Amino acid sequence: MRVSFFGRLADLLGCRSLDDVPDNLTNGAALRDWLAHNHPQVDEVLNHPGTRLMLDNEIADWSAPLSGARDIAVIPIVSGG
Repeated sequence: MRVSFFGRLADLLGCRSLDDVPDNLTNGAALRDWLAHNHPQVDEVLNHPGTRLMLDNEIADWSAPLSGARDIAVIPIVSGG
């Protein structure tokens, strides 16, 4: 499963996507837990209330199933002026 990252998440991970995400993760919450466990440097950003899961270019709840999604992305809250 390929997951794309933007903003601070991409910076912390040092990449804009990961291809080694297990296919057996059932929903967004399982994906978030896997990412936080395997990439602890992103835990705080992943668990921020403003961080969003995107499935096929639409905001999805973290409880949404990942099966069938062709495009999975995680986008942190954006700030700036």
